[in-house]
Amino acid sequence: MENCEKEYYGLKDTEIYFDYRTDSLYAWYHPRNIKPTDKDKQKEINIFPKILFLNCKLPAISTCQLRNAVFHNNVVFNDCEGAIQFIFYNCTFKQGVDFLHSDFGNIAFNYCSILQRTVVNDMKMNSMSFLNCTFSTDAKLVKSPYHYGFEKENQTYQYLFRFAQADKMINSISFSYCKLLPTEVKPIIFFYGGKYDVINFKEIDFSNSIIHFADCSIKESFTVEKCKFEWPIGVYRFNFPQNNTSFNWQQLDSVGLGLYRDYARPPTTYKSDTLFSDVYLFNELNSSYRKFFSMYRTQGYMASANACYKQMKDMETGRYHYLYGQHPSIDKWFNWRFNQFLKYFSEYGTNPVQSLVISMWVILAFAGIYFFFYSDWDGINRPFLIKQHRKIMEYFRSEQNLEDFYTKNYIEDFKEFEDYKKEMQKSKLELPFFIVLLGKPLYLLSIIRHKIFSFIYRRTEILQGRWADLKPMRKVVVGVTVSFSLIIYLIYLGVVRAINSITLSINAFSTLGFGAIPVKGVSRYITIIEGFLGWFLLSIFSVSLISQMLQS
Repeated sequence: MENCEKEYYGLKDTEIYFDYRTDSLYAWYHPRNIKPTDKDKQKEINIFPKILFLNCKLPAISTCQLRNAVFHNNVVFNDCEGAIQFIFYNCTFKQGVDFLHSDFGNIAFNYCSILQRTVVNDMKMNSMSFLNCTFSTDAKLVKSPYHYGFEKENQTYQYLFRFAQADKMINSISFSYCKLLPTEVKPIIFFYGGKYDVINFKEIDFSNSIIHFADCSIKESFTVEKCKFEWPIGVYRFNFPQNNTSFNWQQLDSVGLGLYRDYARPPTTYKSDTLFSDVYLFNELNSSYRKFFSMYRTQGYMASANACYKQMKDMETGRYHYLYGQHPSIDKWFNWRFNQFLKYFSEYGTNPVQSLVISMWVILAFAGIYFFFYSDWDGINRPFLIKQHRKIMEYFRSEQNLEDFYTKNYIEDFKEFEDYKKEMQKSKLELPFFIVLLGKPLYLLSIIRHKIFSFIYRRTEILQGRWADLKPMRKVVVGVTVSFSLIIYLIYLGVVRAINSITLSINAFSTLGFGAIPVKGVSRYITIIEGFLGWFLLSIFSVSLISQMLQS
């Protein structure tokens, strides 16, 4: 091939064998899983003609490598067989490679560069693998002796890989640590028809390319690991194993699944308006989502299942919106709006924590309303504040100190405690000793609170007389201190009112029912509205929580 000066180099009806004595350069024991060195680059051979292998037999019992070859034109294997283990190492295919109607064992590409496209049609093969390879394509036509109808010049997309299978089967296809070079066109990796046992993608950035599965199925294992996508994966009538698929939905969460008809146009996704008006497309995409959702639930991957389910429900919500727009009715309106509400409140029942957080905000919102209405629980209203203000004015006009004002409010209590103490003293001879002994701690516990507060007021007294009799400098000190104390007292009243408002809101929201409602007027009707809203929201929260617990 290297010495051929013609446009084509072809082998037809030929058996190609491997002889260890003369062909050791291409033996299996040469390193193939390490990156090529500069010496490998220096050993490259250039092959310029188009290559065609037609009805040839490759080595059937030998493992061999083709190393350091640069094919400047297309390479085609047609109606060939054999190749129990055929490895391409550090090879470059500048116009792609085609595998047509052949029966191979194992084909591996290690550290190769494939430009333009790879076509695989009606192959029977044990495995085809690509390890640490580089792929690229452009808008030009592939210089190939075979054309399949999809070759178009200067279009916005080109096929990078095109697997088209009918009755024959490829057992395993693997892409690992490969790189897709950025180009001006969208590269397409297309699997059409066929049955595969295993398909693996590992650590590949598909950001600028499209993967499309159509009318094909995987029987044993499907793995997509640490890959990146910026275009939805095409899943038209695509089947994969429910119990042996490893495909974290996080890789797809930003793009989802899609249906492709024309790669020059955006795909049909769960957000597309065309999806909602076409029942066939809607059912097809919905079926694909349900396959993924069922697979995740079967394997217990609840994070992926929930993320997939949310996109599926978004698609359903869009469908309800479209149906309502076509033929408005109350039922359709409620279906549409209720789905929207479920997404906001609990992400369609997949996030009970979000519903709990929203419920807390609802409770705080109603508590903010109750804060400005009177409640029997704290008794803070305008008459209460006027009463407290009069006490302050009386304190500054009179010569009474803070302790006097405090004891005046509890005269009846002090009198009752003293009467209780005297009664115990008179009854010492009439009662058993332990009964009298029991009364002393009861008296002390009753009086100790008042003693403590009396001590605090006595020690914090700053006025010591009437305001009018104070010296100017003393007035400044007392005024500042009293103002600061009043601010603290108002903050205290605000905290008490806030706590009572939140407690009332929690009571109304959860409908626990602590007896009579401690508010009157408009606020009483607001509590009834909150009670109904709380019953509704907590029901959804409970269902979401139980659903997630049972699934886990």
